[in-house]
Amino acid sequence: MAGENESIDFSDMIGVKAFDATGRHIGHLQDVAIEWPPAIPLVTYVAIHLNWTDRVGEVALVRRSEDVVLLLPWHDVDELTTDAVRVRSEHPDLPVETAAGKMLVRRDILDKQMVDDNGNRLQRVDDVLMERRAGSLAVAGLKVSAGLLVASPGLKRYILVLKRRFSSGYDVEVIPWQAVRSIEGGSLVIGG
Repeated sequence: MAGENESIDFSDMIGVKAFDATGRHIGHLQDVAIEWPPAIPLVTYVAIHLNWTDRVGEVALVRRSEDVVLLLPWHDVDELTTDAVRVRSEHPDLPVETAAGKMLVRRDILDKQMVDDNGNRLQRVDDVLMERRAGSLAVAGLKVSAGLLVASPGLKRYILVLKRRFSSGYDVEVIPWQAVRSIEGGSLVIGG
């Protein structure tokens, strides 16, 4: 893993090549799952979109497929950077987990509408700021368009209030994750 407290935009990780324990290129990063609602949710799983395969663990597929995305537990990740994902297991014997009941950053957060406590639309999530913490990866904040902040002084003031309330040292374009109240009907409710 790279340096502690290093910040990474989630969009920079999407599509990075994934390699198994033998160094074999097995696919690319599709998504990550997080534990939520902790104040700072940690990544608990990585979703790897496999290259052509005819087997997943002990399960033999009916035919070779290139559209299989596996959820692997974080403890099987040896390295995750914006250049590569390396897992400790060898394909096809990967420790597969179910996606049922899991919150996925790309699927459930990225590009979703943000609303305030009163239901007023703020903006869509442009990117998700990730941060390395204690050998793991955590969601640190939601990135918004800098151009929209220039066009909307009210939104900029609202975000600055949230940053002060949660003692956030990130850029003005980042809403601290602690400001996320809930995720309802495809929208993220943001409040202080």
